[in-house]
Amino acid sequence: YGYRRPGSFRDGKKFFVRYVRGKEYSKNVFVNNGDGTVTDSSTGLMWMQRTIGGAMNWQNALKYAEGLVYAGYDDWRLPNVKELQYIVDYSRSPDTTDSPAIAPIFQLSVVKNEEGKKDYPYLWTSTTHLDGPRPGLQAAYISFGRALGKMHGRIMDVHGAGAQRSDPK
Repeated sequence: YGYRRPGSFRDGKKFFVRYVRGKEYSKNVFVNNGDGTVTDSSTGLMWMQRTIGGAMNWQNALKYAEGLVYAGYDDWRLPNVKELQYIVDYSRSPDTTDSPAIAPIFQLSVVKNEEGKKDYPYLWTSTTHLDGPRPGLQAAYISFGRALGKMHGRIMDVHGAGAQRSDPK
């Protein structure tokens, strides 16, 4: 990835770049399997169609997935951060479409956020952050609703639907 501050080319600053190779991602092609699951034929991944299990911490989310039998399958797992980020639909959000940032074929729980407004949940991933002051103690999650933060003394959607964040495991 690369990052550029406004004016950075004029002041001679240099930034890092990360390159990638391999097959380019294509557009999601979601198929309703009729059993509470959805297959993305662009990746071959099968997803649960709706959120279940309620809010939980990372360890409990892992344990829940490992023990889950759903739609006749017993090999469920938490997706990694790239897999979950891939199904975010950036054309949708609570403030623009009154919906979560995901294709309408999926059904996400409705929650109340810190402001008391109707919102949609963050979803855990299996991805562990191996950087920062305490490597390995944080896991990544993705926002499918507002990604609130405090700015100028106010709580607001500073990161937006689809934001990747992390919290202690």
